[in-house]
Amino acid sequence: MKKMAALLLAALMAFSAVSCNQSADTGTDDSWEKIQEKGEIVLGMDDAFPPMGYTDTTTGEIIGFDVDVAKEVFSRLGVELKLQPIEWNSKEMELDGGNVDMLWNGYSYTEDRAEKQTLSDAYMKNNQVILVKADSSYQSFADLAGKSLGVQSDSSAEDALESDEAKEFRESLGEIVPIDDYSKAILEIENGLIEAIAIDEVVARFYLTNDPGAYRIIEKEDGTVESLAVEDYVIGFRKGDQALCDKVNETLKEMKADGTLGAISEKWFGEDVTTIEA
Repeated sequence: MKKMAALLLAALMAFSAVSCNQSADTGTDDSWEKIQEKGEIVLGMDDAFPPMGYTDTTTGEIIGFDVDVAKEVFSRLGVELKLQPIEWNSKEMELDGGNVDMLWNGYSYTEDRAEKQTLSDAYMKNNQVILVKADSSYQSFADLAGKSLGVQSDSSAEDALESDEAKEFRESLGEIVPIDDYSKAILEIENGLIEAIAIDEVVARFYLTNDPGAYRIIEKEDGTVESLAVEDYVIGFRKGDQALCDKVNETLKEMKADGTLGAISEKWFGEDVTTIEA
């Protein structure tokens, strides 16, 4: 009897494994249904990335452009949005482990991320630039030879700096200093611990606006920014969560068409800088 029971159990386990594999092979995607059933979606973010998403030091509230857009998207979809600050250098682990449902906070498109995740349509463009103190003598990348450059760990700025295109500039630097987030980088440049920061242009301009005369972006002779890389901002979902991604894409396009997305952009940037098409 015990032998028969063992054989039956083994057969049931084998059938279960085959069923699971067949379900995976069919490409069944219930990612949106799961969010609907839960009634909540968790947004993983770096809460020190202004103006996309950051903690207001006065109120303690997490605010920003991406935060406002996400709130509107999931309000329309009838799902509660939970903002979850995470360690940005372990963001993919947080996503794949199920601790968050998406990464949305100035998240840049890369080919590597496209292979490992399901990514939304691009909704905004950004440059990776170099920020220095306004009264410094550094006018070009060449002027930073032998100097120290701060960069956020596991960020798009770090990726840009490690690219083949930036090899000459990277190798000219005296030291590359890994930093947890941009608010700490700003403190380090203020205190003279580093000479410059590799940073997203949208974040750099936030600091330029909020502390006039303190910093500047290194520019070309024609007045345009000297860019390490031009990139697109997207939203990252777990690989295969296409149904959830499609819902967000559709809602962003609706918001673009009815002017809501443009209005949120004007609030934070003074104009509509979004690139998603209605």
